Amino acid sequence: MKKAAQGGFINATDLADYLVKKGMPFRSAYKISGQLVAKCIKEGFVLETLPLEEYKKFSELIENDVFEAVDLETCVKKRISEGGTSVESVEKQIDFIRNSL
Repeated sequence: MKKAAQGGFINATDLADYLVKKGMPFRSAYKISGQLVAKCIKEGFVLETLPLEEYKKFSELIENDVFEAVDLETCVKKRISEGGTSVESVEKQIDFIRNSL
């Protein structure tokens, strides 16, 4: 499941969010995120394995902490909204279904 998620680049939005938090406008962050995904696909990487030097070619705002931002486990845990993928959210969904039965 993790391998499928990596190949689907579900963490590309998290990369864009990372850049926005560093001060980049969302439009630019979204574009860079897309360019980095394209590079990964072309060169056989995923965002978690792309070398930092390659990231830095796209933005000087990117530092070593980018790897935490694009880590799939981190991405899943951050989805805390209703119906999200965080453990807390999933447990609430399970409780709701159990109580509905």
